[in-house]
This record gives sequence, C-alpha cells and structure tokens, in this order.
Amino acid sequence: MQSILFSLSCAGIWIGLFNSIQEICKERVILKREYMGDLKLHWYVLSKFAVQTILGLVQALLITGIFTLTVGAADKGILFSGPFVETFITVWLTIEAAMALGFVISSLAKSGDKAMTLAPFVLIIQLLFSGILFELKGAGEKISYVTISKWSVESLGSIARLNDLTMKIQQQIPTAEHKFQEIFKSTGAHLTQNWLIMGGMTIVCMILCTVLLRSLSKDGR
Repeated sequence: MQSILFSLSCAGIWIGLFNSIQEICKERVILKREYMGDLKLHWYVLSKFAVQTILGLVQALLITGIFTLTVGAADKGILFSGPFVETFITVWLTIEAAMALGFVISSLAKSGDKAMTLAPFVLIIQLLFSGILFELKGAGEKISYVTISKWSVESLGSIARLNDLTMKIQQQIPTAEHKFQEIFKSTGAHLTQNWLIMGGMTIVCMILCTVLLRSLSKDGR
C-alpha cells in the first residue's frame, strides 16, 4: 500500500512541477521590459500562482477521483466523515508546493530548455528523500524535512491508516512483523501539521521566486 500512496504523491509532484517550470522563463525577455517599466513583481507572481492554483484544483480532483475508484479508500476519515476530501486536499497541496518549487526554478533559468534540464534532478531528490524507498538516517533524514514528498506521503499514509492495515495483516499472518510508525499516525493534529508544512513550503517558494526575479534588471539579454 505504501508504494501505491508513494506513486500518488509522486504524480502530484510531477504534475505541479511541470505545470510551472517553464511559466516564467519563457516570458523572461518580456518580463524584463515590463519590470523596467515599473511592473510590480509580486502582482505578476500572484497572477501566475492564481491561474496555476485553479489548474491544480482540477488536476487534484481528477487524480483523487481516479485513485479512489481504482484503489479504494479507508472506511472513515480523520478530520472529515470520509477520506476523499482529505486525500483531495493532500494531493492539491502536493501539487501546489511542487508548482511553487517549479516557479523558483523557472525564475532562475534563462530559458525553458535549461529549466527542463533541472527537472529530473529535482524529481530524483523528491524520490530519494521521501523516506519510502529506504530508511533515512543522519544527514539524509534532515534533508528529507525540506522535501515535499516526505510530508505528502506521511499525510496519505495517515489518511489510509497504514498502521491499522499492517496490524490487520499481522492478525491474519502471525509471523508478519508489525511496527507502529509515528509518521503514519492517524490523528487530526498530525495530518493538519503536514498540511501546514506543505502550505508553508508553497508560501516560502513563492516569496523566494519574487525575490529572485528582482535580478531581472541585471539580465544581460
């Protein structure tokens, strides 16, 4: 089940990143001219963010719907009566955080091609430091705290009640090892914390994007 939830999280990150990674750099020349003409960068970034947010909502709804129909869902939710809304919010926040990260990359890159060359490295980092593929210790564990995948997978695992699922497996197969994982505890406080962290990542990335775009006046093109 962890691998399925991990795939859902990766899909959200992939979609969000590729939604935005070329949005700013492809307009860099025009944006520089407008910025020199007193364009307010924060309004420009907010307008991009608003459009991508609407797109992200639609994509999150589609992904969550397909996932629920094909894989199923837990019997009950944590904060809501059913898990669909919680899964939808988690997928949407995952897309939003990845989209904001894409904007940061797009504000750094001088062209769409250069931005796309960075995308695989960003995705690999998200995969490696999610904490699902292998156990993270030391520096690797610390790096995972700044990845979207960690908080997204933790949220999805809590909603799916992975700890309860593994306990049921142990009851059916006594030899199966059951280990309660704190990262998947199904409590409202834990889920809300993960949501707030992903929301905070989105805000930080959007602020960073605005700050980075101030270097447009030094752009040699």
